Amino acid sequence: MPLDSNVCEMCIRQKRETITHLFLRCSFAKACWNSVGISYVSTRSSLNIFNQIRRQMNTAFFMEVIILMTWSIWTTRNDWTFNNLDPSIAGTRSKFLSELSLVASHRMNSLLSQTCFDWILSL
Repeated sequence: MPLDSNVCEMCIRQKRETITHLFLRCSFAKACWNSVGISYVSTRSSLNIFNQIRRQMNTAFFMEVIILMTWSIWTTRNDWTFNNLDPSIAGTRSKFLSELSLVASHRMNSLLSQTCFDWILSL
């Protein structure tokens, strides 16, 4: 799709919008991760950052968290780009928690589901 610009619209740094930037290095993305208690060294490679998150969380559902936070950031970015809806960290966090709750309710076994809900309640 031809675009007018490939600059990140989610942060003030006006960096080129790459996958790594959008989901992990953008100031908006880092604030979203922080809103659920996840912090990492953003100057590392994507794989290294995901490993940092895995070690920090130390739980079996870390991959669900990674996938759903990136999804929440992506949908927030698309709402801003295509629907002119102002992005907010609180809104992205709310999307993330809603999606993770659905996954915990419908896709996880009962023990993992309870652990996930306990993690959500701890936020």
